[in-house]
Amino acid sequence: MTNETKTDSAVAAILGEANVAAETDAHAVDGVTPGIVATPANYDEVGRVLAHADANGLAVIPLGGRIHAGLGNLPARYDIGLDATRLGGVVEFEPADLTITVQAGMPLARLREVTAESGLMVPFDPAIPGEATVGGVLAADVWGAASCSLGTPRDFTIGMRVVTASGRLTRAGGKVVKNVAGYDLCKLYIGSVGTLGVIVEATFKTKPLPKAEAAVALAFESAVEACAAANRFHTTGLSVRSSRVVREDGVWVLDQRLAGMPSAVERSIREIRSAGAHHDAPLRAGVASAVVLRINAVPSKVAGLMEAAASATSSARIEAHPVTGACLVFAEGAGAIEMARGMSPTCVVQRCPAELKRGIDVFGGVPASFALMQAIKQQFDPKGTLSPGRFVGHL
Repeated sequence: MTNETKTDSAVAAILGEANVAAETDAHAVDGVTPGIVATPANYDEVGRVLAHADANGLAVIPLGGRIHAGLGNLPARYDIGLDATRLGGVVEFEPADLTITVQAGMPLARLREVTAESGLMVPFDPAIPGEATVGGVLAADVWGAASCSLGTPRDFTIGMRVVTASGRLTRAGGKVVKNVAGYDLCKLYIGSVGTLGVIVEATFKTKPLPKAEAAVALAFESAVEACAAANRFHTTGLSVRSSRVVREDGVWVLDQRLAGMPSAVERSIREIRSAGAHHDAPLRAGVASAVVLRINAVPSKVAGLMEAAASATSSARIEAHPVTGACLVFAEGAGAIEMARGMSPTCVVQRCPAELKRGIDVFGGVPASFALMQAIKQQFDPKGTLSPGRFVGHL
C-alpha cells in the first residue's frame, strides 16, 4: 500500500469516503494539484485532518471559494486540499450588539443576506465577489476602494477560531467589541495566506446599512488633479464611501461612491459635481488581465506612481485608491512586473501565470522583519505543514 493510499484511507476514516475526493484541477493552486481534497463538516474534523498531515509530513492548503487562491508564491508542496465550504453556518448573531460570528466557509453573498435582514452589514468592500468565502478573504487580506471609510478586515474582525498545524483548536480575540486581553492574534492570521493556521470561525463588528447610495464620476486631465480632489472630498465631511481614480481612454476619472442619509448624499453629490467635469460614460466593470500588481505607497505618492505607470505602459489599466495609498496595475507579461518593481519595492504581484512566479517572490524583497517572521512560522508550524512556500520569502 502506497503512502498516498494510506493517506486517502486515513482521511476517509475521519471524514467518510463521500467527503474525500481524488485530485482535481478545481482545487489546483498555481497549476499544482493536491493528492486528495478533504471537505470537513466541523472543527474537530479539520483538526484531525491537520493532525494526520502534520504527523506524516504532508502539506495542506486551505481553500474556500478559491477566488483569491492565486495570491502567494508557488507552493513548495501540496498533498491535501482542505475545502472549507461545508463550514458555512451562522454561529451567533446579535444585532443589538452589532456583532456576528460565522464559520469561515460562508460565502460573502450569504453573509450580506443575513446581516441585511437586520439592516446591518459587515464592512467587507462590496467590490469583493459574493462567492468568495469569509476565511479566504481574511487569509488573503482582501480590501478595496471602500476601505477608506469602512476599514480593512484587520479593523473590523474582533475574534477568530483557528486550527493550528498540529490540529489544536484555538481562539483569538473574542465576541465583544471591547476586548483588550492579550495579543491581538487576529491581525497576525489575517493576510498570512493560510501559513499559520486554518481559520474556521470569525467574529465581526457590523455597521448599519446606508439609507441612500449614489455614484458620481469626474474627469480630470491628470492623476495629480484627480487624487487631490479625492483627498479633498474625503477630508471635508462628505458622504464618501469609496474613492478610486482610473485611467480610461486617456482620461483620469475619479469614481466616487456615496453612502449615508439621503440629505447628506444629495448635498455631497452637489458639492462633488461642482468641482469638475462630470464623466458620463460608464467605467468598465471588470478587467481580464493576466497580471495584477498592487503598489502600496503613502497617499501623497499615489498620483506620481500613476503618472509614471501611465508613461511606462500605455496598454495597462491603472487604478488607484488615493486615500489609502494603493495603486493597481492590470497588465500582461513579465515586463509589467519589472516596470512596477522598478518604481516601488513594495509592489505585490496579486495575480500572474504560474510560469512568471518561478524565480521571484510575489511579495517583493525580503523585509527587515523577516527573521521575526521565520521565528513566528517556526513557532506556529514547525514542520511546514500549512501552505509551505507561499508566504513572504517563500515561508
